[in-house]
Amino acid sequence: MSEHRFYVLAGALVALPIFVQGCTDPIGDQLCCTEFKAGGQVQAGISGNVQAQVAAQAVADLAGLADGAAAGLTAACRNIATDLGAAQEKRDAAEALAGTAGMKAWCDLAIASIQASGTVSIAVTPGRCEASVSAKASCQAKCDVSGKCDIKANPPKCTGGKLQVSCQGSCQAEAGATVQCQGSCDAECKGSCEATGGIECAGKCEGTCEAGGSAGGSGIQADGTCQGICTGTCSVTPPGVTCTGTCSGGCTGSCKAEASASIKCDGTCDGEFEPISCEGGKLEGGCSVDAKCDANCDASVKAKVECTPPAVAVTADAQAVVATLEANLPLVFQIKGKLEGTAEIAGTVSGNISGFADIKVACLPLLAAAAADSVAKIGDSVTVTASVVGAVGGT
Repeated sequence: MSEHRFYVLAGALVALPIFVQGCTDPIGDQLCCTEFKAGGQVQAGISGNVQAQVAAQAVADLAGLADGAAAGLTAACRNIATDLGAAQEKRDAAEALAGTAGMKAWCDLAIASIQASGTVSIAVTPGRCEASVSAKASCQAKCDVSGKCDIKANPPKCTGGKLQVSCQGSCQAEAGATVQCQGSCDAECKGSCEATGGIECAGKCEGTCEAGGSAGGSGIQADGTCQGICTGTCSVTPPGVTCTGTCSGGCTGSCKAEASASIKCDGTCDGEFEPISCEGGKLEGGCSVDAKCDANCDASVKAKVECTPPAVAVTADAQAVVATLEANLPLVFQIKGKLEGTAEIAGTVSGNISGFADIKVACLPLLAAAAADSVAKIGDSVTVTASVVGAVGGT
């Protein structure tokens, strides 16, 4: 099996086929870039300069995001257009196009199919996007030539969102908010509660359910839920009920870790803590390092943001419209969340590449091409995502 490797010959970038096992042809390894792959881990051999490695990794990560977004949107739009009966000749024409041209064609066809299907409205329960603090910290450590980068001493900020930390001790919710709790909660538990002594329950009970409680529940209901006292684990507790055992969910008061365990906390921790992630905001700050290197770190972190798809409820005249949109729109919204703010970052990274002359010569043209391609693909994907979401009345 063979693939194409990229070489710099007479000042031009040339693609030549070689065996996948390695660059062992007579041209020589120095004229072959095997260290870079879009969406993959860049090999250290791409440069002896660690900051240059960070720049190359940022390009690889953004290229992976760009390719994934375009492929995901193409698949979602293809499904919608096909399910809603778009004309075969139009589908064939879209399928014949590659890359973002194919993505645009399929999504234009999907939008036209939706608009031809009558009135459509949606209700979206937002998903959640989280950026990794550890990814930011490990990248900044490479940027810091002094070797003194300490993320605990220089904790980052989660601008516009919540900074999640691992807390050893108790975590106090801010006024009117909740903390994510896996321990004892001294106030209302918005989630499941495990209590060997019994807890008022208004959901599924894994254990013994008996009649009782402040609302006078009658015990096991016809649908299998418990309205009464659950001795075991209750999936949903009534509003205002304090979990006297272990709460797994949101706590409106103080959540305390059991024994020497840690709890995930987005409030104020009164013990040792370690930042985990930034949820629903922009991860900023941390160690003071070179601005360009830090921008490349931000790009890598942003490209690897984990987003859970939202729940989408669709109201439409035809059941086929409801079925295909509820199946495919969550992916579109998920991609929308991952792409927010990436267009500007991608452009910054593309501009940073030219400053690293000590990157392996054979890899420079490939990196430059991948960076430029990512900027274009991300820009096109942002535009297409907005168009599809707008077609169903979303924002």
